[in-house]
Amino acid sequence: MTLLALYLLALLDGLLCGGRVSMGRCALIHKRGYYLRALVRGLLGAQIISTIALLALFAVGSISPNRAELRADLEAAAGRMILVFVPYAIAVVGGLALRLVPSTDLRSATSVMALGPLTAIRSPVMIAGVLFGIVPSHLLETHLLGLFVLSLMLSLEYFLNRAAAKRQAAEVRQIIPSLEK
Repeated sequence: MTLLALYLLALLDGLLCGGRVSMGRCALIHKRGYYLRALVRGLLGAQIISTIALLALFAVGSISPNRAELRADLEAAAGRMILVFVPYAIAVVGGLALRLVPSTDLRSATSVMALGPLTAIRSPVMIAGVLFGIVPSHLLETHLLGLFVLSLMLSLEYFLNRAAAKRQAAEVRQIIPSLEK
């Protein structure tokens, strides 16, 4: 069950990364479709990463001489990670929920005082959560899988950002053809 919770948290993270990397990159007045596509791209990116992580988990599990111990060790590590990731996710979702209140002042305040700082600490929270989960673990496989999944999740925002920059440059070239190289 904790692995399912981590999967859902990864999807939420991907969804939010997709939205975050698209912010400020579009000159459209009506941006709902633009942001929805960005959210879907983030969600799909997280799904791809989760699939790769699951395949790695199955591969390691299939060659491990101590499957039962590995499963227990992974579940214990996942349980410890949940203790870090769930409060962070609650804080982020809470900051987003406050933006539903129809107040420009409140929305601005949540951007500056909640979402900005929470975005800034995403990577350190991910690193801390994974380390908190895997350091007490007994098996090398758990350590390696944790670090592998961490590297995948940290790379998600980077690749989404690069793709968004390419899309933005193409849109600008469409609007201003003189920028063609």
